[in-house]
Order: sequence, then structure tokens, then C-alpha cells
Amino acid sequence: MGRLALIRGRLALAHACAALALAACSDPVAPRALPTSPNGLVVAAGPTVTAIGNILGNGINDAGTIVGPSDGNRSSAYLWDTATGLKLVATGGLAWDVSQDGLTVGGKNAAGTPVLWTSASVGGTRTEVALPDAGFGGAVRSIVSDAGGAALVLVGNVFTNGSNKTPARWSRCTLEPGCLNGWLLATVEPTPPITEAWGQDVNAAGMIVGMEGTGCCRAAFWDSDGTQTVLTPLAAGAAASAWGINDAGTLIVGQSNGAAVMWVRSNTTLPFAAPIRLDGGSCKSSASSIAYALNPDLESAGTIVGQTCGSPVAWKVNIAVSPPTVLRVMLPSTGKSTLGVAQSINRSTSSRHRIAGQVNGTGVYWTSF
Repeated sequence: MGRLALIRGRLALAHACAALALAACSDPVAPRALPTSPNGLVVAAGPTVTAIGNILGNGINDAGTIVGPSDGNRSSAYLWDTATGLKLVATGGLAWDVSQDGLTVGGKNAAGTPVLWTSASVGGTRTEVALPDAGFGGAVRSIVSDAGGAALVLVGNVFTNGSNKTPARWSRCTLEPGCLNGWLLATVEPTPPITEAWGQDVNAAGMIVGMEGTGCCRAAFWDSDGTQTVLTPLAAGAAASAWGINDAGTLIVGQSNGAAVMWVRSNTTLPFAAPIRLDGGSCKSSASSIAYALNPDLESAGTIVGQTCGSPVAWKVNIAVSPPTVLRVMLPSTGKSTLGVAQSINRSTSSRHRIAGQVNGTGVYWTSF
């Protein structure tokens, strides 16, 4: 009986192997099932990263064109686009933002004066266009485009009285007094307790956010009529800075007391509430977190980007619920080092929805986040 059982077992094993062989020859295009969350929703595979060369993506438009410097504030201005690759815009300058049509890049030139670099095509040779200032330089830091994608309003700063930094707005002009190369300067005067400030970002309604110092002092919001609001810090007397604002004028992102935060209001008739911390502060070292940008079209839910513990990060937020929810997504690296930053992001409806930044010593963009 033992020998018969052994024979039967071997036959069964042979049939099983034959079945496996047939299965191996079945239709290979059937996708492998993705993991699902406890509520049955498909879980995304996670962000992907693409290296694009030596550039820090200060700005990105909805077409995925990226502009920025190659090394902080001390290098030349560059542009990267899918069609052109990495291109030098201007030696010694600093690029901050790009128009929606990709034809206008804003920043400052090697002499420290606010300029635009324009071209008839995204990959074409750029012409430097000087902007009016107060006689002591400045920079363009944000661009609002019209319906056709052309630059319409610029925001940044100019220096007055030699070294006093003042938020600045440039608008299109023709023959008005002070019009230079098609642009007219209007300063946004800070009011006490703020005596000088950077203008960092602007939305289509003309609302501006900024700060007294790059990462210190007070964060400020200027409404379209120039009315100033000092944004509440995380703790009384703590430093704060505001870096980005959404199109609706209801969400500002930045930093306070060394942590990435967002200031929220339900509509533009109300003041901004106390800041909400985006990151839990779990860094092993003394590294802090900061939020640099957000989907411009973020109204109820979307993405904020920045840096935490020295690494690039995206926070998925929902501000339509109370309290707002925050989910942290660490962005992947191109190599061993995870040190880097997520600097800018375009609209969630963009055909090339991307985050731009730098990681592992190289410029990158992230998708599928």
C-alpha cells in the first residue's frame, strides 16, 4: 500500500506541475492587483522622481516648464522644459518664476536689478527686459498670467532708501508716467510693526504674501487694496514667514517657530485663523520644516510642498473639514542622499501636474504624488 500511495502522490504532483505550466502560458497582460486600503480604495504606487540637471525649481507653470538657479542665490538663471532640456537663461542672474506660456521668466540679473527674460518661444534666445525700480535694485518673485498665458502682473521687492526692502507690484502699461519697457511699478508700503518686507507670492486677485526676513520675524498678508495683516505665529513672539497663497485667497503657507504651517480662512471676508502645523516635528536632529508652495487652485483639498528634516516633502491637505486633515508624503530621491527640497508646484488640473525641486544634489520633478 505504501508503494501505491507513493505512485499516486507522484502522479498528483505531475498533474499539479502541468497545471502550473498551463497557467504560466496564460494571458500575460492581466494586471497584477494593486494593494487596497481597509476601506477598499486602491492605494497609489507612490511618487516618482525624474532628474533634470543642475537646477533648483523655484517656479513651475502648468505646462511643466521649470525655472530657477543652479546653486542657491549665487548662480545663473536656468530653464528646463520637456522639449528643450536644461537651458541657460542668464549668467549670474536668479530666476524665480515663469509665465504660463513659458515666454517670460522673472527674477533679478547679475547686477541685482529686477528683470524679465523674454523670448518668442520657450526654447528661444532670451532678451533681458529691465523693470523700473526705486534706484537700488530688487527682484521679481512671482508672476500672474492672463487667460492667454502671457505675464500680466509681477510681484517681488525693490530696495528703497538704499537698503530698505519693500514689496513691489509691476503691472502692464503703455504711456503712463513711470512706464518703462511696458511695465509700471507700484510699491506696497508696509505698516507698523513691519517696516520692511519681501513680497514673495501673489494671486490673480492681487493679494500678496511675504515676510520681514527670509525665515524670521513676521509673516504678512497684503489684500488687493494694500491693507496689511500680520499673520499670527504658532506661539507668541515666534518668528514666521509666508511663502505662498492660493488663487481663492483663503490659504497661505509658510513657516512659524521652525515648523511648516498653513493659515486658513473660509472666505475672503474673514481674517486668517491661527496657523495649523503641517509637520509633527519628529526630526532626529535640529532640522526644521517649511512650506514653500501649494497648488494655486487648491480650494478644499490639494497639495502643499516644502521640506522637513532636510528632505523634500508633500503634504496632502483637506481644509474643507474641521479640523483640516494633513497627510505627509515623503518624496523619493534619485540616489542615496535624501537631502533636498520641494520648492514649487503647479495646478492640480495641469496636463503635466508636477512638483519641482532638488534632491541628492540634482534638480528633479516629482509626479504621481
